[in-house]
Amino acid sequence: MQTIDLRAYMLMIAKLYKGKGEKNMEKDVEKTKKNDLTENGKNKNKEMKAEKKNNKENKEKRKMKLWKKILIVIAVILLIFIAIVLRKFIILNDIDNKVSEYENNQNNIYSKVVSTTSEYTMQVECYIKDDVIKYVFEKTDKDGTKTRLIQITYPHERKLYAEDSNTKVMRVYKEEAPVRGSHIETEAPATISTIANFAYSMSIPERIINSICTSIKSVEVNGKECYELSNVFGSNYMELKDVKIMAYAEKETGLPVKYIEIVNENGQEVENVTEYEYKFNCVTDEDLAEPDESQYELQE
Repeated sequence: MQTIDLRAYMLMIAKLYKGKGEKNMEKDVEKTKKNDLTENGKNKNKEMKAEKKNNKENKEKRKMKLWKKILIVIAVILLIFIAIVLRKFIILNDIDNKVSEYENNQNNIYSKVVSTTSEYTMQVECYIKDDVIKYVFEKTDKDGTKTRLIQITYPHERKLYAEDSNTKVMRVYKEEAPVRGSHIETEAPATISTIANFAYSMSIPERIINSICTSIKSVEVNGKECYELSNVFGSNYMELKDVKIMAYAEKETGLPVKYIEIVNENGQEVENVTEYEYKFNCVTDEDLAEPDESQYELQE
């Protein structure tokens, strides 16, 4: 019978379990390392996500700041534009109101308008007294040819006298005279304005458009403080293609003083100039007198 060395057996068992314990410890260490790596990875992912989120938020903030600056600049430009347009709107409205006041309330007016171009010179005198209006047109062409026309309008009749170097003729029209006035409501079929109104507008939207399109500055013309309205775009004085317009209205009265068209003729800029003169409460019955009809041939 074989004798077992108990001490040696115990030592062998101890070594066996010792080896297994070391292996288990190694596994535990490796497992712990893996867990640490996994945890570190998760933390890094979290940090990266947080950093991306912060970067995105910072980017959005920068965009918002940029947009705020852009909006502020746009708002400032818009306010400046509105202020400029509002100033011009007020000036045009003031001119229109003053001229309309003369047109609607003055019944004794004398005016003279002289237009000079490269082709002719024309003078138009107008005499208004109560309900009678007399126009005297005189035109001189550059070759010296002269024509003259007189028109007298009564409430129910209009007489026309025309003459040149060879003939004198007259015509009589039985018709109702147009109602004189500016911005008036009437049932009459026609209205007429006898005072040039550079700032006339038929509606508020049209006045706004005129205010945007018209350049206005202060100047002195013929010794009078005036507004210069350039590139006028309005109901009566519309800017034409290839024509630069400058109209001068007196600040105090709104009445027209001068009107200039700069046109291109044969490659050169030419000025067509019109000058205005107005007087009130000076027209007499003698000024409204008809020509001697015996000197004119009556035409039907």
